[in-house]
Amino acid sequence: MAAANSSTPTPMGKGRTRFLVVYLLVATTLTFYAVYSLWPAQPQIAPSHVPAPACAAAAGPALSSLYPPSLSVGSTVSNILILGCGFTTATQVKVNGTQRSAVFVDASHVRVALTDADVAAVGSMVVTLSSGGADFGSGVLAIGPATISQELQLLLMVVFAGAFGSCVYALKSLADYLGDEMLHQTWFTFYLIQPFEGAGIAFLLYLVIRGGFLAGTGTSLSAASQFSMCAVGGLAGAFSDTAFLKLREVFQTLFKPQDDRGGKLTLQITTTSLKDGVVGADYQQPLQASGGTAPLTWSVDPDLPAGLSLDQAKGVISGKPTAVSAKTTYKFTVTDSAQPAAQTSANLTLAISQGTAAAGG
Repeated sequence: MAAANSSTPTPMGKGRTRFLVVYLLVATTLTFYAVYSLWPAQPQIAPSHVPAPACAAAAGPALSSLYPPSLSVGSTVSNILILGCGFTTATQVKVNGTQRSAVFVDASHVRVALTDADVAAVGSMVVTLSSGGADFGSGVLAIGPATISQELQLLLMVVFAGAFGSCVYALKSLADYLGDEMLHQTWFTFYLIQPFEGAGIAFLLYLVIRGGFLAGTGTSLSAASQFSMCAVGGLAGAFSDTAFLKLREVFQTLFKPQDDRGGKLTLQITTTSLKDGVVGADYQQPLQASGGTAPLTWSVDPDLPAGLSLDQAKGVISGKPTAVSAKTTYKFTVTDSAQPAAQTSANLTLAISQGTAAAGG
């Protein structure tokens, strides 16, 4: 008897389905927690925007706080801001007892420069203010272990946001196909790699944006919004196909690729003939092409004999003829995915004859 059609999709087993559900739920939770953990609890703001402390009228000089309140080893911060009340141009600054050059900003702000030696090791710095030879306040600036840079922090947030967005998309897709009872065995790997695909696309899009390759982007790190960058990463993961097409558009705009090399294979159909078919018998005939940019798309004119169809993506004629057909010439056309697309055609003949199906044993 005839073998079963091997192209029939195999439903995904319950064990693999449960595994995917747990896997995507755990991945979604972990990626969300990663973004949450990397999000700074107290975002740094520009020193020029640090609010002045509330000072009483005619209050004497006093040191209120230091900004930033702490630094990490090897920090690139070039100065710290001293906040307080009653500062004058005569206010002096000492760091660990050593006089330092200070810049008077206003009655509530004094700026003092830092050196590489100040942040070379874990410890603390005592900042003291004096006026007229008398100290009137001091503060401690902690130097802690080195942490990741703001750039790396933002990059990791975007990557994890991309993975999170991809997980959300995968969960929705999984739920939809489960509800329609259309979840196939062959999609198992797709759902496994989906979070990594989202993270990768988000990473590439982050580089494009930070590099200024998109109009209106490429701002300095201090002006980069964590909300907008994470939103871009999350959307890139959730709509990875669309984001990938955008990256392709950017690349083609930047480099305008055009291959004029001699001897390069052009798109052509290499199949030169088709086998004839028999009414009632299974028929399968692959079409072959060389050159061009994958994926390829196939079409045929006129329509194939009744019972036969052409897979436009795979280029395979298959089916079971249902009626006799005289030898007819069909025009097969293949189109590639280049920009602009290349296209070529070939005329091939096919006939369907009457036959007697073999008896099954």
